[in-house]
Amino acid sequence: MRKVASILFLLTGIVVALGAFGHDSNAAKLIAEFAKAPQLDASVVSVTLAVWHFCSGCMLVLGLICIWTWWRASRGERSVFAPTDLIGVFYMASGMATVIYTGKGIFWLFVALGALLILSALVLRRTS
Repeated sequence: MRKVASILFLLTGIVVALGAFGHDSNAAKLIAEFAKAPQLDASVVSVTLAVWHFCSGCMLVLGLICIWTWWRASRGERSVFAPTDLIGVFYMASGMATVIYTGKGIFWLFVALGALLILSALVLRRTS
């Protein structure tokens, strides 16, 4: 069970980190949409793009935190899961809120990733 939980935890961290690149690759679509509305204030557009890139960076950092936590847990540490527990709760809460707000099913992925982090961490912290 520990081996399965370890693999799931690591793969979830990798997916979270790689999500940054998928997210940021859509910046071109966002720019194209902004180009359709030239009346938009240029500062609003630039701030929105900056936030877009920041969000991608956050996804990368959160994924790297998960991978770092996995590495430490794989060396026997059991008290390293607080950051990934918070990431899991954040992903689940923001995923559910976004599904409710937008109706877009893709955001269930965030709920699933958060749940995988939390559940696999529960197994990893309880086994030796």
